[in-house]
Amino acid sequence: MSKSKKLVYVSEDLIREAMETARSEGKSLGAFVEESLELALSAKEMGYSLKEASKLLEVVHANKILGGAFVPLEVFNHLIRAAYRFGRGKLKERWYESGVLHGKYLKEKFENPIEAFKAFLEAARWDLSEVEVREEGDIVKLRCFSTILTKEGTETLLRYVEGALHSMGYKTVKSEHIKGMIILEFKR
Repeated sequence: MSKSKKLVYVSEDLIREAMETARSEGKSLGAFVEESLELALSAKEMGYSLKEASKLLEVVHANKILGGAFVPLEVFNHLIRAAYRFGRGKLKERWYESGVLHGKYLKEKFENPIEAFKAFLEAARWDLSEVEVREEGDIVKLRCFSTILTKEGTETLLRYVEGALHSMGYKTVKSEHIKGMIILEFKR
């Protein structure tokens, strides 16, 4: 890498904040800026825009705070099937309760909890091919699709989503699902 330097114009407020952060980490402003640019380029190499990478990090952070765990999909599906076989009602209720907790957290933490929840679903290990969330006044329409989501996974995800939206003050007005597809509509 070249050792020549370039001058870049950045707002004073941003520089002041970067200087405080660099100082708190025991780094020079130059080292902090170089590291930040290297990490930004690394995110780009992985196929993420900076906004997407930041949103993903927020979701991972929220997941960690809420006690989430990353588990291989095959193991996750096995556990869901086994628990479903022996206690379907109890399992769905647990997923609903988890959704309530996540919804309350997102409502308190984020300016737009619906958008944050969409990001959460997109980043979570449900392996959803599509997540569509549309807000139309007091109505929230949600559609999830996955070619690999099991019947049990679909039904537990549905309960999780309902728990989250109910805790944000919405009531379910439409609920349809088949293996791998969920269509929900909520009203405030």
